[in-house]
Amino acid sequence: MLFLLLSTYLFVAMKKYLISTVAVAIAAGLGAPYYFGIKAEETLTAQQKLLQESGFLTVESHQYDRGWFGATETTVIRLKPTLLQNTQQYLPDNLKTVLQEPITVVNHVSHGPFAGGFGTQAHVETEFKYHPETEKVLSRFFGQQAPLTMSNTIYFGGSGKLQLSVPAFDYEELSGIKLSWKGLSGNTDYEKDFQSYRHDYTAPSLQLKLADKGDVSMENLHFQSETSDGLNKLSLGKSSITLDKFLLQWKENIDYNVKLNELINLVTNLQIGAFINPTGSIAPSKIEVSKLKFDTNTNEVDKFINSEGRFQFEELVYGEDRYGPLDINVAAEHLDGKGLQALKSKLAEVANKKMSEEEIQNALLQTAKNEASGLFTNDPVLNVKTFKFIMPQGQVDVSGKLAFKGLAAKDLNSLSEMLKKTHADFNVSVPKKLLEQMAINQARSLFSVNAEDEEAGRAGIEDINETLRLMVDSTVKSMAQEQYLTLEENNIKTHLTLQNNELKLNGKVLQNEPEPDFDEQDLLPENLSSSETGK
Repeated sequence: MLFLLLSTYLFVAMKKYLISTVAVAIAAGLGAPYYFGIKAEETLTAQQKLLQESGFLTVESHQYDRGWFGATETTVIRLKPTLLQNTQQYLPDNLKTVLQEPITVVNHVSHGPFAGGFGTQAHVETEFKYHPETEKVLSRFFGQQAPLTMSNTIYFGGSGKLQLSVPAFDYEELSGIKLSWKGLSGNTDYEKDFQSYRHDYTAPSLQLKLADKGDVSMENLHFQSETSDGLNKLSLGKSSITLDKFLLQWKENIDYNVKLNELINLVTNLQIGAFINPTGSIAPSKIEVSKLKFDTNTNEVDKFINSEGRFQFEELVYGEDRYGPLDINVAAEHLDGKGLQALKSKLAEVANKKMSEEEIQNALLQTAKNEASGLFTNDPVLNVKTFKFIMPQGQVDVSGKLAFKGLAAKDLNSLSEMLKKTHADFNVSVPKKLLEQMAINQARSLFSVNAEDEEAGRAGIEDINETLRLMVDSTVKSMAQEQYLTLEENNIKTHLTLQNNELKLNGKVLQNEPEPDFDEQDLLPENLSSSETGK
């Protein structure tokens, strides 16, 4: 009897325990998706913040509808109009349509520990909805394929993996335009709140034929990066871009006008003059680059940023000329983090405004002199670790450092004061033929030959070119005799230093001599010969 009563008691107790356990399990099973939904929303909110802080996108609207087992996030984004302001004149109409219209990004979120495989908070499938005109353009290339697919798996703890792909396609027009694209794919692994993330993307091939105007091709583009937030609210980390081959071939003349003075004015506020602005026309030719690589590495020490970039390629073919290998390794060291952040904020600000190039330059210049003056006043260093380039004229080899020491904010308004506190130390080796060619190229934008003189055989552009060669040769020999430089197998070598506003070449202070006055007529052969006769 006692045994029976004890058995009955145990049975009732076990039944109550099982019922309560099952109840807890059911409650947990039903509550887990809701909890994971909250956590997934937190992760997607951090992702949304990155979009809003982006320098090239604007978020026009955002909505998040969360349910028990799933959610829908809808975001309307658009490229910032200011990005297209200065480039749209060069873009084809089809591409303008794609870039100008908004895109609706719809994230379909599934909650739960098995939504994206075991151990996940949620899985997100992204749908991209385009403007009707954009859809028409994209369908011509992708057909019925989705132009872009993306998924996001969010793990416990808030980390996750984004996977993205653009499908391959072939496109052809009766006009002779052909496009073969082998797609793009890769993933982004991120930590909680995107405090750090890693990109890995590959594009195997692009072949573009522009009818009878030229060709463009690219092979094996690979991009990798690691990024994390620093104490200065600046992105730190490293990146690598590799490209096996790039080809650009054009069959028509291309006019160019490079305004170098505007770059100098941006930094120094000096009016240099149009004489340093190369202008002209590039004859039909081709450029082919092989084994290109670009690496960056950015880190911080206390409040200062160190950033290094290395650019390399094995060979560049330009027309009939061959260049390379090229190896450039340059580091910017001891940069004020606060100053960089101020300049970054100003760049983001002007990107949101319709401003002329001059207005943008003035805005950035004022920021550099004021909020970002710490970039100059905290003893920054530009370290040219390597600059080696083999050209048809010979090898360029430069290394050394440029630094500001003890510069004050008020000195930024005076070039002479800046030079007093500028320190430079460089070893330079350049081919003499390169200097000759640079002088000739520069003169093309300065001098011209009268058509009547050229027709009569009295003068030609080759006469001017030869005169410039002789002038460069004479100058180099004179400076070599005075030991400012040395000549080794037609290579000009010197050790350049700048300290206390004193420029030295090979340890000798460079003495400025007044330049003789001359005009175009002085470069004509008859004038040269007559002047020689009169000596």
